[in-house]
Amino acid sequence: MLINKAYKTELQVNNKQASYFTECAGAMRKIYNWGLSYWIEEHNAGKKRSSWRNVIRELTKLKHSEFIWLYKYPQSIAYYALKNCDKGYQKFFRDIENGKKASIPKFKSKKHSNAKFTINGEKVKVEEAEIQLPIVGSVRLKEHGYIPVNKKIVSVTIFEKCKRWYICVNIEEEVEEKNAFPEHVIGVDLGIKHLAVTSDGVCYENPKLLDKYKKKLKLLDRRVSRKVEGSKNREKAKLEKAKLHAKIARMRKYNLNKITTELAKTKSVIVIEDLAVSEMYKNHYLAKAIGDTSFAEFRRMLEYKCPKYGSKLVVVDRFFPSSKTCSNCGVIKDDLTLKDRTFKCSDCGFEIDRDLNAALNLKARAKYAQSYACGEDISPAEDLQATSLKQEAGSNATKSVNPAYLLWEILESGETGWIHITDLIYFC
Repeated sequence: MLINKAYKTELQVNNKQASYFTECAGAMRKIYNWGLSYWIEEHNAGKKRSSWRNVIRELTKLKHSEFIWLYKYPQSIAYYALKNCDKGYQKFFRDIENGKKASIPKFKSKKHSNAKFTINGEKVKVEEAEIQLPIVGSVRLKEHGYIPVNKKIVSVTIFEKCKRWYICVNIEEEVEEKNAFPEHVIGVDLGIKHLAVTSDGVCYENPKLLDKYKKKLKLLDRRVSRKVEGSKNREKAKLEKAKLHAKIARMRKYNLNKITTELAKTKSVIVIEDLAVSEMYKNHYLAKAIGDTSFAEFRRMLEYKCPKYGSKLVVVDRFFPSSKTCSNCGVIKDDLTLKDRTFKCSDCGFEIDRDLNAALNLKARAKYAQSYACGEDISPAEDLQATSLKQEAGSNATKSVNPAYLLWEILESGETGWIHITDLIYFC
């Protein structure tokens, strides 16, 4: 299977190289704004929108007069600038047609836009400790041997963040497809107290990085507020604050990568819940803590790592009551609140940690799926059917046996016929 894989690392640039990269980012910003104004003028004049390839031809004609300075920079900078602008402009009209909230692309400014540009990878050559770029020449890499050599490079993106320059190399690679059988199903419940709790009883602690650096962040905020607005000292204080936020983001991403890679490599089927993170942010008491955990990033990492390592991801519908359902008898406890960290079942007397109980329910819920596929969603109708089945089965079952698991064992045995559970009759 042929895929495009990106390798991101930091560059070790000198002053001359940093100045040239800043100029390249300015050139890309200038072409982007020119292309956007070109399409807006066409739209206001009632003309049919030109494709970005036609706009490039118009730009080529102007390179001998208005844009003669473009010869100082790689030609592909203008190519990617207009291509990205065209994507945003088309999305604007597509959102209008679909009835979504649409906003026209904004012009990029030197003050508020990040220094960033993209070039073609044809003239780029990667070595162990450096990378050869067109016009600028050899640039040293801080990580030696990280980017593979002698591979086809599709594109290269260079950007600046907190006065540090980074490079992202998009390489075309041949990857062997891995097929894993669903031998080890595991449920993963995400939370604030513990970042992730698996149905095997493994807890991954939440580092709570914002709380850890809370005092230092307050100090830097105070320094920024006390500086004169628009002064050089204020810019220095803002840069120091931005560097700390970048450090926190790197630590958070490292922790998420470590956990998701371990799960994708060691488990065959991973079951998570489809969390409504945007709705969870409306709770102002927990919004800061929820943002620090990065639930959406956790899911995004699993979505691309599971196919890579041969495992499979199942996403359970968000309306499935994983926390309120007893993993022993299947009864739903509607009066469960966020303060209750221990789940106590009033029917069977079963007592278990709240997060572990949810992980066990997610694991049991996945067994109702007919097939396992990466990112597979289980519909609300299936959720209701599975929940009612567990409740009916748990009403007359013994405390020591989980009816959901018992039914799965019967179905998996391959025996056909009628299965009677309380007053309901299920045919398999």
